[in-house]
Amino acid sequence: MKILIFGAGSTGCFIGAHCINAGFDTTFLCRPRIKSAIEDAKQISMSDYQGTTFTTPPPNLITELEDARFDLCFVTLKCHQLATASAQLKQLSEQGCELHFLQNGLGSFEEISASLNLKSSFSGIVPFNVVSLENASFHQGTEGILQLQETTNTLSLQKAFRKVDYDCSLEVDMGPIIHGKLLLNLNNALNAIADIPLKQELENAQYRRVIAAAMDEWLAICARMQQSLKTDSPIAAKHIPKVLRLPTWLFKLVARRMLTIDPIARSSMWEDIQANRKTEISYLNGAVVELGAELNIDCPVNAEIATQIRALEAGKEADFNAIYRLC
Repeated sequence: MKILIFGAGSTGCFIGAHCINAGFDTTFLCRPRIKSAIEDAKQISMSDYQGTTFTTPPPNLITELEDARFDLCFVTLKCHQLATASAQLKQLSEQGCELHFLQNGLGSFEEISASLNLKSSFSGIVPFNVVSLENASFHQGTEGILQLQETTNTLSLQKAFRKVDYDCSLEVDMGPIIHGKLLLNLNNALNAIADIPLKQELENAQYRRVIAAAMDEWLAICARMQQSLKTDSPIAAKHIPKVLRLPTWLFKLVARRMLTIDPIARSSMWEDIQANRKTEISYLNGAVVELGAELNIDCPVNAEIATQIRALEAGKEADFNAIYRLC
């Protein structure tokens, strides 16, 4: 099976390296700087929060989609980057390549699939955080495994992963997982605003109170839609805001697994802000506000978080207190 990582940034390189380690012919479609970094390092180095490390030889590296055909493609672009890649995605689909979209939030998969009438397209979830380090090194800072829709190709992928002590989960219905992941991803923006590591943020009662309030708004929307949620958390989705509001000493006891985070881990949106890149806020907290408006459910906390992220995108300072006052 030939695999393409379309848009190989931090997460794409991490997934792609696992594909290489499992024995698959893997190609990275990436920016020139990623290509140069991997070529200079002559390998990809991998690590995770549990101390696991390994290296892989460099993959096939391209910066433009050529005529080569692939069996499976992981699309790891940001939500707002999909439209610019539409012609290439259409080409892959028409060549019989199975496309798995691994974007955060709501709406982007439906938009691109409908507009291009893609033949074999599926949504997936990356529930863990990956940071890019020096010398083509990639580090998984939080727990979780890749969650994909079940197909013949992903069954083969899972089988190969397990032979090298890695894994992915395969699902028939991604709806509960996507909506559950958004519940947890509402913290991505707040982490960018807080500008501190995720673990430090979760140990702060004020930040947890804001996360809980943002989650309450999303849970109200899901209840109105009768949409179930599934997360990797040992705590049921509907109870997570209650746990977040516990006193810090009790929160640490109850939510030990929620704190299974590398001390240096931060959200991908924090990385985007630091690199002066456009964020996915419209597909995360912004999507909550938009869907809430359609259902006549007010979402002031998510709306203010989105406002503060847009301030950061514009080079201004964020005002955390403007959010906290709403909680």
